[in-house]
This record gives sequence, structure tokens and C-alpha cells, in this order.
Amino acid sequence: MTNEQGRSLPFDINSLPWVGCSCGGKIFDSGVMVKKVSALLSPSGREEIIPADVIICKSCGKIPSFYADKIPGIPEEIVSTPSKLVTFNGSTN
Repeated sequence: MTNEQGRSLPFDINSLPWVGCSCGGKIFDSGVMVKKVSALLSPSGREEIIPADVIICKSCGKIPSFYADKIPGIPEEIVSTPSKLVTFNGSTN
């Protein structure tokens, strides 16, 4: 198996489990959250917006916990719970 750059991968990607949201959803969409930097903290001296890409479960509309756990400060009310990693075959890790 090779990746998009044509390099050999050290594993067979077909043998890896699909990951699902804790709600059971398995299809995700992308979204962007933004943080605001005040003019006092910004190097430009102007208020700035910093974008952060996130994935959103199409079933529950929330950020899967396996993804949110890697981004500090995500508000709990937009994170899917319980905090379990659900694989496509139904097992949890």
C-alpha cells in the first residue's frame, strides 16, 4: 500500500478499523471554529481571528470526543459524549 506521495506505508490501510463517533455516527463533515485575539495581544496591534479546523459528526452535529480530546479548550456542550472511541465493528477502545 502506498500513500498519496507514492511512499510505501508500514501497514495495510485496509486492515485498519473505521472510527465512529460515540453517538454511533460514522460520517463526518468539516467545520471551522474561530478564536478572537484582542488588539492588545495581537502582534499587528489589531483584533485578529484565528481559525481552527474541526470535524463534526453528521449524525449528532457535535465534535467527536476522540477529536476534541486533542484540542484544548473545546466547549463541552459541543463535544459528543460519552468519551469512547467507537470502531466500525462496534467495539470500543
